[in-house]
Amino acid sequence: MKKSKVLYDKESDSLYIFLKAGREDYFEEIEPNIVIEYNKSKEPIGIEILNASKSLLNKIKPDYLPRFILNDKRSVYKASSK
Repeated sequence: MKKSKVLYDKESDSLYIFLKAGREDYFEEIEPNIVIEYNKSKEPIGIEILNASKSLLNKIKPDYLPRFILNDKRSVYKASSK
């Protein structure tokens, strides 16, 4: 399984998951605060979660939170392939 890159921006409280390289052609908000970005071939290239700390903290137990949400700085992490 290929590893994805994840970016969390504390200032905007947004979490971005890079799925595939490419330029965004359009996007779709599939749930409140969850946006999927697509390229011209209609392939998903990224997932953006807005208000990430509020959205995710309400749904995930603190023991299971990825370290990028707990980090105070703008950080890039590679998601685990396990």
